Amino acid sequence: MAIRVFIFALLVVSIISVFAPVDNNISESLKKDIALVTFNDSTMYTLDNLHVTKVVESIKAVRYKTRDEMFEGTFYFRAKSKTNSNQADVVSADFIEKKGPTLKFVDHVVYNRDDFMTLKTDILYYNLDTKIAHNDKPFIGKYYDDSLIGTSLYLDTEKTYFKSQKAHFEIDLDNKEQ
Repeated sequence: MAIRVFIFALLVVSIISVFAPVDNNISESLKKDIALVTFNDSTMYTLDNLHVTKVVESIKAVRYKTRDEMFEGTFYFRAKSKTNSNQADVVSADFIEKKGPTLKFVDHVVYNRDDFMTLKTDILYYNLDTKIAHNDKPFIGKYYDDSLIGTSLYLDTEKTYFKSQKAHFEIDLDNKEQ
């Protein structure tokens, strides 16, 4: 008799649980953007069939669902050059945010092309697909021994095309290599 009562009670509980409404609310803490993975002292290499095309180093790298963030990071890109196949573009900043193909470098941004060109600014945007760097903030640059100060930087690294607004360019006319 006790077994029949127990089976009947299980039947009643299972029928009630089938028709009972279920609340599928997602809590606010789960909706927040949380890190999927975090790396400390990280280095990432991007390879093609011939050589290393990109190296990324950072003190801390955090991957979210829609973006990556790097702290005290440096990007090394293989630059396109007719004369030097090992020419490199190096961009470093205190904070780097990557959304899709767009990189945003923030605070103490330094862009170097080999040993002859240097740009310093507070913010720089770089597109990995088009290889174009731009900003709308003031910058200071050096090209060999010549200095350049301006705003609204546009730099096409593939075509080696550079333009700026409110530019002040100082050229050293004393060529000491003669």
